Amino acid sequence: MNSQYKKDIAIIIATIIAVAISVAVLYRWPVALGALAAWVTTGSFFLQVIHMIRKKDTTGVSLGMYAALFFGVTSWTFYGYKMHDIPVMTANGLTAVLALTVIALKLYNERPIRKKTAKKRLMTKSKMRATMKQQIG
Repeated sequence: MNSQYKKDIAIIIATIIAVAISVAVLYRWPVALGALAAWVTTGSFFLQVIHMIRKKDTTGVSLGMYAALFFGVTSWTFYGYKMHDIPVMTANGLTAVLALTVIALKLYNERPIRKKTAKKRLMTKSKMRATMKQQIG
């Protein structure tokens, strides 16, 4: 077993323990338990967005999944608004913004490269080489 695998297992075990404690302590207060769940879920999406921004890699991201997620959390946001449920409304609203951020990052990071720009760069490099050869020769 390598150290990363051991670390991953420790994270999973700690998470299961944290869930058990949270449910046991907050069982009598479902709004508090729901608020905690909402913030932890939103926080996890925030961490993923930060990871994508740092790595500039969105190739493993499913655009369809994030579009569906955006639809779902936006619907939950308006449900929370209609029901006056501030934790549901706020957490899902923030998650909707994060989902849109992921969608924008995916579209930006995987946009097609314009061929004209690439040709111009090649031509500029060719001209520079030709000029240097003339100056040297």
